Amino acid sequence: MNNQHNSNRNVCNGFSGPQKNTISLLAEGHGQQILNVLQSFRDQNMFFDFNIIVKDEIIPCHRCVLAACSDFFRAMFEVNMKERDDGSVTISNLSPKAVRVFLDYAYTGKTEITDDSVEMLFQLSSFLQVPLLSRACSDFLIKTIDLTNCLQLLSISESYGSARLFDHALEFALHHFSFLLQSSDFLDLNVGILEKCVDADELNVSEEELVLKAILSWTKTNLETRQKHLPHLLRKVRLHQLPETTLQDFLQTENQLLKNTNCSMLISDAIKNIENFCGLFPDARLSTTEKYIFAHKTEDGGTQHTFCYNMKTDKWVELPEINIMDLPGSSLSSYGEKLFITGGCKGNCCRAVRLHIAEPYHDATDETWCYCLVKNDFHLVPAMKKPRTMHTSVIAFNKLFVIGGKTKGPQGIRSLLDVESYHPLSQQWTSVSPLPRGIYYPEASTCRNIIYVLGSEVEIADAFNPSLDCFYNYNADTDQWSELVAEFGQFFHATLIKAVSVNHTLYICDLSTYKVYSFCPETCVWKGEGSFECAGFNAGAVGIEDKIYILGGDYAPDEITDEVQVYHSNRSEWEEVSPMPRALTEFCCQIIQFSKHRDPWQSTHF
Repeated sequence: MNNQHNSNRNVCNGFSGPQKNTISLLAEGHGQQILNVLQSFRDQNMFFDFNIIVKDEIIPCHRCVLAACSDFFRAMFEVNMKERDDGSVTISNLSPKAVRVFLDYAYTGKTEITDDSVEMLFQLSSFLQVPLLSRACSDFLIKTIDLTNCLQLLSISESYGSARLFDHALEFALHHFSFLLQSSDFLDLNVGILEKCVDADELNVSEEELVLKAILSWTKTNLETRQKHLPHLLRKVRLHQLPETTLQDFLQTENQLLKNTNCSMLISDAIKNIENFCGLFPDARLSTTEKYIFAHKTEDGGTQHTFCYNMKTDKWVELPEINIMDLPGSSLSSYGEKLFITGGCKGNCCRAVRLHIAEPYHDATDETWCYCLVKNDFHLVPAMKKPRTMHTSVIAFNKLFVIGGKTKGPQGIRSLLDVESYHPLSQQWTSVSPLPRGIYYPEASTCRNIIYVLGSEVEIADAFNPSLDCFYNYNADTDQWSELVAEFGQFFHATLIKAVSVNHTLYICDLSTYKVYSFCPETCVWKGEGSFECAGFNAGAVGIEDKIYILGGDYAPDEITDEVQVYHSNRSEWEEVSPMPRALTEFCCQIIQFSKHRDPWQSTHF
């Protein structure tokens, strides 16, 4: 007990009045003492003012304890309900044992959660709305998730409204989906949970065909009641990622079922999409793809160097058979299984950045090329609305965006504000909201479908290393640009940074100081993430899953490196991996993913 004594005297006509004393009292453990007293009242059957009737058994208790512990009872007593006035409530979906366990917890604040009691406690805490007990049961079950119970826990968590347990069980189920398909519990899943599984990008299956087979098995387990769900479930399968022969066979073997459920057209449309747009669907699940880093450079004399790196095997392979139509100042982006090369300068412009900028005239083109790596061929697609060179391109909302650069004209022409988007399936270019300010040689990356653009208003030709003074984001959904604070901008050289997005976070790699910074889009807060050992100027940078790769670059005009470093963002560690087959600087690099059955490199090169 803490006592604090204050003494104050009132003064009136020079004489002191009566002294006023104050004592502040803080009784330690007062709350526990109250609980102990209430429990003693319960033990002695004193002052009961409410009854819980369960299976013809009457259990007396105190309203104040019920209301303090349970949101269910508090709401009952606050509103004008019959039970409040009658002084009793009948509960039919709990057992007398469960009610007594709840009352023990309500009066003492203590209970024991075990493998045998957790489901009963979870049920009563959910029904009676006891948040602390419900969270404790959820945490207990999360620690027990395994292959034998995760599907049951998904159903339990959904029934009891525990989003935390549901998310953990779903994450486990997605990761082990191929194993769970073999369990009888899978066939008992409700349609809502099955839909969440097959809709998830994170679903871990070796091939998309397994998802199709899983839906078919689940439907046929109870065909009469479940076939009505087949059209909706089939739309969750990435049908266009399957081999065409698989869909043709499915159309024949399940012909009657597909007709009965009006699903034949879904399969036929998927076959047409594969025939017309194969490789142009960027929605393949990561587990069904082979992932590569694609690196390419065309020298001023026309010599090309093209490599691919398999992240799983840590091996590089040269691709001498590939010949890409990339002009000086063009931009290259991967989309699905293909590459799009936009713009650039015709004629004999230099390819080196500083020399290209200084050219007296830029004969920019509006041409756009699509390169198919699977077939090793390329073709022209509809041209951009405006010729441009020294621009950037990036993918968002399944569209290709071209940003900034210069259009056709003399060296002094200002940077373009125009921004365009290209939809590969409709083959249409659309003008969108322009950049707020012109940016020279912009750097761009997409994070959560928001495009981030960084750069300088000062042209490189006017300053040796202009500072990073422009930082914008573009919401493709609302077609709006916003200016952000480039917190470290004055310390960055606009031409020596690389922007990469991994794990829903934007990273900036500063090639001049070897430092990495992260930017959280939700809080707009920058954070230093440490340093990498070294990297040449004009290095390449790409990100996938939780990793950032920094490749090549130059330390001096005659000192070019082939080194490759990887930053693991989940553990803030760097490591060096296999070097490129050749030292490169000022080159293009992209992440490219192929569905495993269409991978052009796995069988011949790795």
